[in-house]
Parts: sequence; structure tokens; C-alpha cells
Amino acid sequence: MEKNLVSVVIPAYDNPDYTRKTIQSIINQSHRPIEIILSDDNSPNSLKVLVDEKRNECGPDLEIKYYRQKKNLNYYFNLQFVLGEANGKYVVLLDHDDWMIDQYYFADAIKAIEADSNCYMSIANTFMENTPETFLNFYYQNWHYVDGTYLMKKELFQNTLHPSRSAVLLNLDKLKELNYKQFFISKETGESLNTMPDEGFVLICLLAAIGKIALTGRIVSVRGLPPDSLSRVAWGGGQKMFIPYFLLYEHFLRTGSKDGIQTMIINLVMRHPCQNINFKMLKYLNYKRSAIMFMMLGVIWFNLKWIIFTPLKFLRKLIVSLLKRFLL
Repeated sequence: MEKNLVSVVIPAYDNPDYTRKTIQSIINQSHRPIEIILSDDNSPNSLKVLVDEKRNECGPDLEIKYYRQKKNLNYYFNLQFVLGEANGKYVVLLDHDDWMIDQYYFADAIKAIEADSNCYMSIANTFMENTPETFLNFYYQNWHYVDGTYLMKKELFQNTLHPSRSAVLLNLDKLKELNYKQFFISKETGESLNTMPDEGFVLICLLAAIGKIALTGRIVSVRGLPPDSLSRVAWGGGQKMFIPYFLLYEHFLRTGSKDGIQTMIINLVMRHPCQNINFKMLKYLNYKRSAIMFMMLGVIWFNLKWIIFTPLKFLRKLIVSLLKRFLL
């Protein structure tokens, strides 16, 4: 069992009531061994007391490692820190305001992954807190194997498959083989470029490009929605994702993944286009011709969409307003 150590990495800031629930939900998992790695991002009130309280519920095959940052790193960079401390074969990225509700998920996910030697991750479903909404729009309970490149190209960035981090179990050993850290930017770079990307889909794309995905619609976690959640500010559209997506594009170009190349081009130009030319980012990427081209095409597409769809949105609102006025 030691070879199947699961690292649960938790970038945390304040919200002790949520964080307590987060840790408890991992303690409740049937799988062992587990290591919980929590990094307190210089919270106003230290989370150490909470962690020490939960340590009393842990056995020799469940360990909680606590770190407190001297300066606030912010979500993306704090997540990099906890990922760097992980030692498991598998890893789950668990935000401090999310929690697991299926105590058998880790055990069942690992069993499903290891049943196919070409499978490197699992994806399940998640509730949004205090709503009937789920992240995935299918609910079958069994495990289904999907070709990773097909999923990345056709489904991953669409409404049909937009998983929560808490419901994704990743093969960390394979991510290390792929040198996943090269797709992250440092805090110094982030500050100089005034950007803080989202990391989740980067890791998923790396594994999707080389194998299968064990997929289920089973609901295994809850996405917490406190008003001050730091995990919400990571996502920021094209400007913030341009560098990670471009680095993935270059990676897929080197490795010959045609579906990966196509997916990243669509992401860069159409799904998450830049709003304007960012010369700092282009300089960071050494003014590569492909980077300049993707950014320019993205800006054109962004403004074209604005020109086309803004009047349509206004017209729709006007029609709805008139109907309400005269029919209600």
C-alpha cells in the first residue's frame, strides 16, 4: 500500500470553519496511506491550532504536514509550494474551502486507474455549495475509460466537462516525469507580469495527452463558496492563461501531440483570447513569432466577439424587458 500514497495538497488562507471540514473529509477517506500537506498563506489567525486538533485523529498511515508562509504568496504560488512538498504516487489538489463527501473515492479511483496501465488520472463530479448545480452534466456511477486526447480536444474546456480540482486524482509520479513544474511561473515572474494563472487544467492536459482517463459522474466532493475564497481569483481569462497555454502548445509541438497542439491553439485564440497585446508577456516568451501571432489573433477575435455579441445581448435584454412590461 505504501506505493499508493496519496498526497492531498491544501493551499489555505483563513476560513478555519471550512478548512476544518476539508481536513476531516480527508481523514474520513477509507484509503490509506495519505499525507495532507497544508500551507497557511500567512493567515491573520494561524491555522496551526486547527491542524494540531486534527492530528489527534490521525494514525501512523495518515500524516498532516503544516507550513506557515512568512509572507502571503497568494493562491497560485501557495499551491505550487504544497505541490512541491508532495511525496505521493497520486495527488489531489484540494482547496481549503472544498471537502470530500464520498469516503471511498480515493480507493475506488486508484483501483480504476490501476486497472488500466495506460490510465493516469480519474475525474468525478462535484456539487456547488448550497445549490443543486454540479460541475459535470452526467451522473452515471460506474467507471468509464475515455481517451485523454479526445477528451482534451472535445470536452475538457466545454460545459460538458469542467471538473473541480477536488474531484480529480492525478498520477504525481507521471507528472514529475513530464517535469510539470516547467509550466508554472514563479512568484517573481508573476509579479513582474502582473499575472496569476490557474494551474488545474495544465496538469490535466499533460496527463490527458499521454493516456486514458477514468471517468465517473459520481458526486464525490463539494465546492465551497465562501465570499472571500482566494481560490476564486486564480482564473482570469486569456491574459492570465496565455503563458501556461503557450508553454503547453510548445510542449505538444515537441512531443508530436496533434490534438494537444490544436487544443492549445483554440484556447489561445478563441476560448480564452487576450483582450490586448501584452508586451511584457511577449518579452518573457522571447517574442516568438507563434506567441505574437496567437496573441494578435486572440485580440482580434476578442474584439470581434464584443462587436458582434454586445448588441445582441442588449437586444435580448430589451425584448425581455418589453415582454415583462406588457405581458405581466
